[in-house]
Amino acid sequence: MKIVIATGLYPPDVGGPALYAKGVHDALEERGYETPVVWFSALRKYPSGIRHVIFFFKLLSATQGAIPVVIRVGGDFVWESYIERTKDLVPLTMFYTSPTHLNLKEQFARRLVGWTLRHSFPAFNTGWLLDIWREPYKIDKKRARVVSNVIPARAAQTETHNRSVLMYGRQIALKNTDAFRKAFQQASVDLELERGIIPFAELMEQMRTCYAVAVPSISEVAPNTIIEAITHGKPFLLSKYSGFAEKYKDFGIIIDPLDEADMQRGIREIADPDVYKRLCERIETFKEVRTYKDVADEFLDIIQV
Repeated sequence: MKIVIATGLYPPDVGGPALYAKGVHDALEERGYETPVVWFSALRKYPSGIRHVIFFFKLLSATQGAIPVVIRVGGDFVWESYIERTKDLVPLTMFYTSPTHLNLKEQFARRLVGWTLRHSFPAFNTGWLLDIWREPYKIDKKRARVVSNVIPARAAQTETHNRSVLMYGRQIALKNTDAFRKAFQQASVDLELERGIIPFAELMEQMRTCYAVAVPSISEVAPNTIIEAITHGKPFLLSKYSGFAEKYKDFGIIIDPLDEADMQRGIREIADPDVYKRLCERIETFKEVRTYKDVADEFLDIIQV
């Protein structure tokens, strides 16, 4: 059986999507499947528009004789585009139930998403996002599945050597970095906020010795940074509008990203030595591991429905 992986990024590209695509590819090949990869970033040298056409024909050629389409759903392009364009910081949980004015590009994207979902087997990385999309996109419950992200084994534990709180990621509106930085300053705690964008390997090195991690986004579906924090034994601050907020609430502090006072409350809590110790002790009990083999098996279950 041939299983084609279509992805925006693939090594040597860096980032979570590239690592995910490579991990699933390797796990499927180990099971004996023919697994060609078609990735968009390889066509960057061509002008916009032309590279999209080339990608379409490459994908069309590669998928001859392949299986039905499975779409991994890990975010919301329409919502992200709207937030970045308007700076209207509406959480994803409220986006499809509150009045919003989509431009033509966003309207087209929403229709395209709906068409794609109706003609594929969508695999959501959290039930939280599936619940949000279920009504507005009329998701067929017989076709949709939840395939959770990989959870690596616990990293080698080291003592915390500094007082840094890591807030690395894309500098876009939905990440809420300016509001959180202001709240951090107003909280007046003995901690140092680190922000910006750094390579993954450097992030992992910093996570070994940092104090905590912060993900104060307006919404985050399944932030890998939180998984990485847990596997490194580090507590975190996380937006309450997240697919991980309920699942991992015992290992960090959940905050309202739209409420400066609540963000300050969370920052002061995680700076409290007693609270911090209690969170670290809870994280020590976390033993869950999910491999790319697990993920590949679940994708194969979808294909064979």
